[in-house]
Amino acid sequence: MKKIEAIISKAGAESRTSLSELEVYEVLDALGLDTPKRIFIPLNSLPIKDPDPLRTLPGEKVVLKVSSHKTLHKTEAGGVKVCLKAEAAAQLSEMKRRFPEAEGILAVEFVPHAVFCLGQELMLGARADKAFGPLITLGVGGTDAEALTSALKPGFSPAVAAAELAGDWQRFLDRAWIWRYAAGNVRGGKRLAEDADMLRWLDAFRRVMAHFSDGGASPWAIEELEVNPLAVAGERLVALDGVLRLRPARAASRDLPSAKAVWSLLKPATVAVAGVSEKKMNMGRIILGNVIESGFDKNRLFVLKDYAGEIDGARCFKTPADFPEPADMLVVAVPSPEVPEVLRQAAGSRKVRGVALISGGMGEKAGSEGVKDEVLRIIAEGRKVSPDFAVSGGNSLGIVSVPAKVNTFFIPKQKLALGARENPAHARAAFISQSGAFVISVASKMEWLKPAYCVSVGNQMDVTVCDYVEQVVEDETVKVVLVYLEGLKEADGVKLVRAVERARGRGKSVVIYKAGRTPTGQKAVMGHTASIAGDFVVARELLSRSGALMAETFDDFEDLAQMCCFCHERPLGRGRLFVLSNAGFETAGMADSVLPHGPVSAPVPAGPLAGKLADILSRHKLDSIVDVRNPLDVTPMAADAPLVEIAAAALASEEIDGLVAAVIPLTPVMKTLPEEGLEESFAAKLGELARRAGKPAVFCVGCGSLYDPYVEQARGRGLPVFRSADRAIRAMAAFARL
Repeated sequence: MKKIEAIISKAGAESRTSLSELEVYEVLDALGLDTPKRIFIPLNSLPIKDPDPLRTLPGEKVVLKVSSHKTLHKTEAGGVKVCLKAEAAAQLSEMKRRFPEAEGILAVEFVPHAVFCLGQELMLGARADKAFGPLITLGVGGTDAEALTSALKPGFSPAVAAAELAGDWQRFLDRAWIWRYAAGNVRGGKRLAEDADMLRWLDAFRRVMAHFSDGGASPWAIEELEVNPLAVAGERLVALDGVLRLRPARAASRDLPSAKAVWSLLKPATVAVAGVSEKKMNMGRIILGNVIESGFDKNRLFVLKDYAGEIDGARCFKTPADFPEPADMLVVAVPSPEVPEVLRQAAGSRKVRGVALISGGMGEKAGSEGVKDEVLRIIAEGRKVSPDFAVSGGNSLGIVSVPAKVNTFFIPKQKLALGARENPAHARAAFISQSGAFVISVASKMEWLKPAYCVSVGNQMDVTVCDYVEQVVEDETVKVVLVYLEGLKEADGVKLVRAVERARGRGKSVVIYKAGRTPTGQKAVMGHTASIAGDFVVARELLSRSGALMAETFDDFEDLAQMCCFCHERPLGRGRLFVLSNAGFETAGMADSVLPHGPVSAPVPAGPLAGKLADILSRHKLDSIVDVRNPLDVTPMAADAPLVEIAAAALASEEIDGLVAAVIPLTPVMKTLPEEGLEESFAAKLGELARRAGKPAVFCVGCGSLYDPYVEQARGRGLPVFRSADRAIRAMAAFARL
């Protein structure tokens, strides 16, 4: 690394942020990697009278490239020419005329290889990433790399690995779609390059990025290193172009909150509220009321206020130092100019562990950076006084904790009946969201969802989404973790991947919606939380690989939440579904949603199951209009009893791993309204059948609000319920990936 250090240090000393192509080749040479033969021709030595300087290069052709720190994309600028050596003199003179500020011209060996041929032009890259550390990517190379990659489905190209998480690089190579072509692992293909050669390149990139990284051994960091194309030529992997961008390395800046500090916020035994008005119902007063309404012990509930007496039965204290015992959670809901002083008192008192900072206006908008910086300094100083001091927020709604009987959301109960209570019909869940509005929007639409922990993290000035996820997966009672994420702070990507892996190893499900996936989306994220959104493609790839279910849309998030909460510990196995409906259009729509080669299938019943279904249809006089098939349309003539029997037979069969039942409830022969006896309905019976079978079953009611009681009957029996049949199938298919 000493030679590379000298090259990069020289560029840095010259205030450069990138290396020339010649210098990149020297870096690759130092790593023991294959580069083309080349000659550097200074611009002031031109014109030349004959091609003698090029005689040492092999072949009749030569590649001429302008060498300039100001021109990174040489091809687009017209700074690359392929010509015969006999024509080189004229081409060199023309390039001097077009690029008078260049340092010189790089004459490079022409390496014959097939262009526009999958597997023969690769792109190998590495870049620094604040959240995931050094990233390595392997994808399609060549001049059309960007256009081709953008046309591919997500997950095909490029392959992405975090150097800190990669582990087995052979597995990474095996996953890389483009390498299948280089390795000959495609129909009619032949091997063009050996795995060992590519693994040598990958390891070299890993080593150099680890050395030149923030917190690494060098004072310099490599921001980006890219070889494009990395050509497969005569069994050689040879770099035909390279870019290296550099900057001074930064020391690790994030001081992580302790696990004890995070748990003091998740399960506080003592709570204090700042910003409570004794005269009117302001934000602080609503929070105080919601904490009391949740059943929290008033003897351990304090109000931070210079006021004699009590407010709503909670004692008031002038400063945190006056608290009779330490407060695990101090909820701060004061105007932003007052926040620094409140935090300063809390941090220095040794009487406050965790702060839930509701107040906004600290870094979210232009002009508020000063307040944010002051708050960050106070947090750092507070951690010196007490290592378990931490701040969650600001610009947050706070926390709802069922185990602690705490609800700090400032939403009046008549607006949202959340409260500190759970729904026994679904698995215990934790909902960690960077956006408070997302939490309450989902909770309002999905009234059945009652997480044990519901956290609005806000702008992550200290405690982050990933800090919370890291801790809740350690709670053995939590089976499902729902995450809405905008920005990833330093090292948070690595933390989140490892947390998901631990969760999956313990049989838990993690559903993530990652915002900021487009330039417009990233701008919206910045405006809302002052957080830097990471690269969505990288996050999706690495988190999916760790076992998280990545929701592409808000609807997907809600659907996956239903599946994981209601079908926990009921794996879909081989994905063989039995699909049942009483409407032809739903049957057709669900059949269309079972995609060929997808994660779920609808096998034709055979053997014992076919016989049982035929008998059921016969006994209920449906065999004259319905044949045994899958999906099965029993028509509106079917009452509850045959539907129950069919579902029971399917769920009991070894041929079937899960069931989707969709009914149009307007048929007069089914019990679908309260006055018809919902306790004896198909919706009520199906939940028990699924529980006994230990298999996932989903229900669909494709009608309006009149049938909401019917829907609630199904959900109350532990069934995920959808209002469109095709959406139910897609949700089941996504769940099958667990």
